[in-house]
Amino acid sequence: MVPGFEQMLDRARKVTDATGCPVVGGIAAILHGTGRTTRDIDIYSSDFKATHEAMLAAGFKWNAKRREHIVDDVPVHFVADDSLGGPPKKVSTIKGIKVISLADLIRGKLTVGLEAIHRAKDIGDVVELIQNVPLKKDFAAKLPKHLRQPFKELVDQVHGKRHTYLPAAKFWKKYA
Repeated sequence: MVPGFEQMLDRARKVTDATGCPVVGGIAAILHGTGRTTRDIDIYSSDFKATHEAMLAAGFKWNAKRREHIVDDVPVHFVADDSLGGPPKKVSTIKGIKVISLADLIRGKLTVGLEAIHRAKDIGDVVELIQNVPLKKDFAAKLPKHLRQPFKELVDQVHGKRHTYLPAAKFWKKYA
């Protein structure tokens, strides 16, 4: 059973306090404005060995078979630069949890989501952030050049400026 929202945030806070690493992935998406749920905690680490040692020093369990740490029955995964399209440029604190910036989060979600259709939930997170924050096309300037056009197309779709919808398969094929 997945812990509730507040319990997941408490666990994420424990992890960021112990490691100094910011959350990425689902927890970051929640903190920036999506209504999604998540079953794990993903953190950015530029040094997996040091982060692993910090997790062990904090008393978190290590599951060698699954290659993940466990914090109160919740798995914790390390994420590197390649899954974010580069290292985070800015880290802030929301609800006492270190988190990558909204621009870094969207860059990472688009990088992974456009690369593989099985990561459609990442594009869904971007769509929900565009809707909930709300974000407009001018936000694209905060993204790398190769992600600006797909972001703007998503903004058009979310805010209804297009009268015909771009089929999902065509969207992914266009940016693959």
